[in-house]
Amino acid sequence: MPEEQYFRRSETQRILLDILFIFCKINQDVGYRQGMHELLAPILWVLEQDAIEIVDSSGSEKAKDHVLMNNLNANFIEHDAFTIFSLLMQPAKSFYELGEPDRRASTASRPGDSQNGTSPIVARSKRIHEVYLATLDPELADHLTAIEVLPQIFLMYGSSQNPAL
Repeated sequence: MPEEQYFRRSETQRILLDILFIFCKINQDVGYRQGMHELLAPILWVLEQDAIEIVDSSGSEKAKDHVLMNNLNANFIEHDAFTIFSLLMQPAKSFYELGEPDRRASTASRPGDSQNGTSPIVARSKRIHEVYLATLDPELADHLTAIEVLPQIFLMYGSSQNPAL
């Protein structure tokens, strides 16, 4: 989202780069693949938008050690974004691994598969959006297309959980 000022901030770019770097170091079998930043960016944005500054009654920041849960704590945005991104990537890992993708994810007989230059996640997401969603809820499918939400962004988790789609 280059048009968003938030993503042009050097601090935001540093956080995105750090999270992706650490993820790739931990998951060397996957490394970095095009599109991972598009999954991480909305996670970071939402966490920062919803973050809460923890302050005590005197107005100063509370000590972190007495806070039982740090959900939405502004001091842990980067940590939370990394954790959520890592959890999102677990079921989607086969789409990003080096070498041959999971054969359940695509077959050579399907048009638009990885053999034709489209990644398995893109091909599957496109099919779910253009065939299944368009049939079940054409208004939603048209709306998502109109606001330019890519199918692989909102379908990554569901399609990786159900390879039959």
